[in-house]
Amino acid sequence: MTLLATLKKSTQRILPSNSDTENSEGNLLSGSAVLFISMTVVNAGNYLFNLILGRWLGPAAFSDLSLIVTLMLMVTFVTVTYQMTAAKFAAAHYADQTLDKSTGMRSWMSRFAWLSGIALVLFVAGGAPLWQRFFNTQSFWPFVILGVGLPIYFAQGIDRGILQGQTRFGTLSWSYIAEMVMRLGAGLFFVWLGWSVGGAVLGITLSFVATWIVALSVRRFLPPLGELTTSDKATIKAFAMPVIVVQLSQILINNSDIIIVKRFFAPEEAGLYAALALIGRVVFFATWSVVTTLFPIVAQKHQKGEAHRHLLWVGLGLVMLVSVGIVGATILFPEWIVLILFGPDYLEIAPLLWLYAVATMIYALANVVINYRLSADANLGTYLATIGGVAQVVTLWLFHDSLYQVVMLQIVLMSILLVCLLAWDLWLGQREKSAAA
Repeated sequence: MTLLATLKKSTQRILPSNSDTENSEGNLLSGSAVLFISMTVVNAGNYLFNLILGRWLGPAAFSDLSLIVTLMLMVTFVTVTYQMTAAKFAAAHYADQTLDKSTGMRSWMSRFAWLSGIALVLFVAGGAPLWQRFFNTQSFWPFVILGVGLPIYFAQGIDRGILQGQTRFGTLSWSYIAEMVMRLGAGLFFVWLGWSVGGAVLGITLSFVATWIVALSVRRFLPPLGELTTSDKATIKAFAMPVIVVQLSQILINNSDIIIVKRFFAPEEAGLYAALALIGRVVFFATWSVVTTLFPIVAQKHQKGEAHRHLLWVGLGLVMLVSVGIVGATILFPEWIVLILFGPDYLEIAPLLWLYAVATMIYALANVVINYRLSADANLGTYLATIGGVAQVVTLWLFHDSLYQVVMLQIVLMSILLVCLLAWDLWLGQREKSAAA
């Protein structure tokens, strides 16, 4: 038995289990504990990767690496779309004990994953010289190396989604750990050899292979054969559309600022901002496990017609608890944090650190509401988030006189988005109460 599995069982024994509500909260808390611990390890490794390379490469070259990582996160909205869609229906199949449908879904969706991955290789790798000129990078090779690994990364998203939908958080966690270990080990080794940004990106591409190998273990939890009906496929496609929308909104909100800063600011300033974003976004990644755990549990309960609204408040409470602690640290010790993580060359960003962390906290809370409602088949939040993302792109493209202005505009926009989402959720909650009465 693995350490993560032991922890999960121990946590479940501690939590009460006298009712379906308590079991749901226990699953959310214990699943979040497993993912939180593993993702803390993963995020620590990924941060170490960036921190070491930030020191080794310096601000200008680090801005090139940060651009490639940001582009990876942007294009892999496809991966997360596959994962969330697979998680939603794997949760329903698991609840209904129709696992053969998950097998059929995996086979059917995998064909789309590989085809979309190959198409994106042509776009990213084939257009590498164009991207080099547009973003003022030192070489076009990082775009080529990244593009080659994308088909594999898309395909493994489906297997991760099934693991998530079946609440197999231990195996899911190991897939993320394998990705981090390969990225850290191979990436630093190749940079140490003198391959600079290209070597770091090669480590990222090899990490896609590592996580794909681990995620393939999902086959142990599925029957060998299974088919989907035409109706099943139509239902999956219908659900995938709002998922694509919410992922596009997340990509715009989480990554457009780095792209725009890279486009309009000097390389040194862009490198400083990349470091600021890397530190500030620890809020989002530290709370990501809550959303990942919440999604399949709510989807299963919604499929069974059971109450689940209390889980939204549990999720928001957990995210707020973690976020406030991190924001407090950035207020009290900003210079110390920057010195420890990136060194004296990056001290200029210290006054902005807590502001960026606040912007990220607000979006992390909004993300809980969006994903909770999406798992219960309410899609308006995804479109509100997309409007917020487009507004951020347009606003930052027009107004970017300083890094301070870039951060403050994000705080304002994310606050408006959160207020709109909470108002919409409260309206839905009142309507659901009236219907039940």
